[in-house]
Amino acid sequence: MKISDKYLFSADDDLEMIRKTILTKKLSGTSDIIYEYEVALKIFFGSKYAIATSSGTSAIQTALFIAGVRRGDEVILPPTCPSMTIFPILYVGARPIFCDTHVNNFGLDVEDLSKKISRKTKAIIEVPMWGYPTDVKGLSDFAKSKGIPLILDLAQAHGTRIDGNYLSFYGDVSCFSTHDRKILSTGEGGFILTDNDQYNTEAKSFIQFGNMDGISFGLNFKLGALQASLGYNRIKYIKEQLIARETNARHVIDGIKNKNIAELNIAKDGYPNYYSLLLNLQFKDNWAFINFLAQNGIPSDILRYDYKALYQYPAFKKFTVECENAEFLAGSITTIPVHPGLSKNELDYMIDLINSFKE
Repeated sequence: MKISDKYLFSADDDLEMIRKTILTKKLSGTSDIIYEYEVALKIFFGSKYAIATSSGTSAIQTALFIAGVRRGDEVILPPTCPSMTIFPILYVGARPIFCDTHVNNFGLDVEDLSKKISRKTKAIIEVPMWGYPTDVKGLSDFAKSKGIPLILDLAQAHGTRIDGNYLSFYGDVSCFSTHDRKILSTGEGGFILTDNDQYNTEAKSFIQFGNMDGISFGLNFKLGALQASLGYNRIKYIKEQLIARETNARHVIDGIKNKNIAELNIAKDGYPNYYSLLLNLQFKDNWAFINFLAQNGIPSDILRYDYKALYQYPAFKKFTVECENAEFLAGSITTIPVHPGLSKNELDYMIDLINSFKE
């Protein structure tokens, strides 16, 4: 059996929403549906402001700009994040500073973070990979005590919560992707959430050529109307997706009997969105297990992307700072698909295969 992890969401009323938008003949990034989408986003996530952008990466680029990150500045981030998080830092001419994570969680280790802060530090970025919560509440308190903006890259964390709140509640700026495979998908796209009045004003200006006032700098990072109409229509299905993913994840977790496998540690009072189920592996050779699953039709992002600390890739080698916890964490996990498109037979097949593995 071959299991697919490429779940693509669609709703029966998508086409009607698209049709209505096309009939308005207003398809640019300044059409009325953009505003309606942003209102729906801020209501769902409980944020004061929402700014729709052309991608998750442009959302990060915008967040860096409004946080005041410029050439020569430093931005602290975990080496467990994807390249999409670090590229905007490099593009602006800032220097990425890698900070270690916890040994069993993607959250930045505050003790190591304290050592990495310098007078050049202009932002801290936290990245809860695969929708697993981190202690953003504690990190937010720390960042505020240092007067450093906290940017949350929540590209995979739509609906992830901690202490009863969506993670975006704790970020100065939170960035999301709405790429095809995300829980809220618009094909391509992204958005920013913030409660900061100045950040909202500057972000709105930045994504629209600096309002074309001849004074402010900006780029064209606006989201198109058709993508926004899809997003607007699909927000109401987010909770339904979250329930289905958690149900599937719980079924798999409850069925695993292999003593060398358990779900990755979840931060206290945290609730993953189960973008993927993360398993913590304790085999002598974790790659043997990952390859065994792959050979039998169960994909893994760890294998697909050769997942490891970012500084272990050639493109980022010059920024190497040893992060023992992050390296251990990257080498001790694998992903399991638990999206709503999977049948009970497929879930049971994965459980049986996981339990059958022997070193």
